[in-house]
Amino acid sequence: MKTVTFKNKNIDVSATIRFPKDFDENKTYAAIVCAHPISSCKEQTAGAIYGEKL
Repeated sequence: MKTVTFKNKNIDVSATIRFPKDFDENKTYAAIVCAHPISSCKEQTAGAIYGEKL
């Protein structure tokens, strides 16, 4: 798991990236994006609930 931050129109955005157990930097992988609702934070929604299983 890796946490990254970046700016989007002067707003700080944070994301958590989860990798497969056998992750290889030299391979390409499909991605699943789980976006949280505006009124909550990423740690309390799909990323925390489903992230480990995905």
